[in-house]
Amino acid sequence: MSRACLATAMVGLLPGCFSLDYNRMNVGEPVADATLQALRPGRDSLADCLRALGAPEFVYEHRTSGIALLWFWKETAGWGFELSSPSDDVPASLSLELEGAELPGCMLWFGPDLLLERWRLGTIGDLLRDRVRPTLVDG
Repeated sequence: MSRACLATAMVGLLPGCFSLDYNRMNVGEPVADATLQALRPGRDSLADCLRALGAPEFVYEHRTSGIALLWFWKETAGWGFELSSPSDDVPASLSLELEGAELPGCMLWFGPDLLLERWRLGTIGDLLRDRVRPTLVDG
């Protein structure tokens, strides 16, 4: 049944637009392992780490009084395609990029004194897994 639905949808899109493209994307700069190994938890300040690594991509709250900084990078090239409906009555489009979804990155955690507590390499999904969103406090 699902194949028949998919085939019907594809036939309905035939008079529409189909595009195939090749994309190359570079985001951020990889952080050298030696640079991370040189960081000293408990001794290096936020300023020391920013001097060594440059500006992060994102900044998050850490334990309500600290911060976590995230750097990530990606260099990819790959094929993708897009289909769209020719009718305004049936707005539909499908887009697919054939490249990896997990970005490599590193995260540094700082306490309220803005001293480095720890750092870790991994994928963004792994690095952000334990992150807790801030909550409102009734006062």
